[in-house]
Amino acid sequence: MDERELRQLREYLDREQIRETFNRYAFGVDSSDSEAVLSVFDDPCTLITQQPGKPPRRYEGRAAVERFFNRGLINDLKLLRHRITDNLIKVEGDRAGARLYWDEIREQNGQLILGGGIYFDKLRRIGDGWKFTERHAMTTYWITLIDKVDEQALATQILLAPRAKNVRL
Repeated sequence: MDERELRQLREYLDREQIRETFNRYAFGVDSSDSEAVLSVFDDPCTLITQQPGKPPRRYEGRAAVERFFNRGLINDLKLLRHRITDNLIKVEGDRAGARLYWDEIREQNGQLILGGGIYFDKLRRIGDGWKFTERHAMTTYWITLIDKVDEQALATQILLAPRAKNVRL
């Protein structure tokens, strides 16, 4: 292999490792596993969340990000599933930037909700993997599919399996 081919191979491997970081985050959030989620964040790091029509909320530093996920992932949701798609990744040495769409379906406070948005990410190579130095989760839509998920709705319109736990490999 010549040097150009080796660089290309390295970039493909980096992109695949970055996609693995996205997936580990999604599985961790979906299974309420804050340890799995936090394992893909660097130290220091920043999390930015943004709802439609509202200013962004910034969580600066590892401790603030940990507090956000340790509080936010303790919930009684019956369902939460992420899908991440259309990722654009730009690798520049040991740093990378990414943009990808996310969609989710969740049961929250008795409602079945479909939501989604865009992640804007900054990552850093750590050893043989990648971690987020910054993740901006911008919600672009939030649709209530069913306003009241009660026993009748569960019996006639919805099938919800229990949320998966311990999804780490």
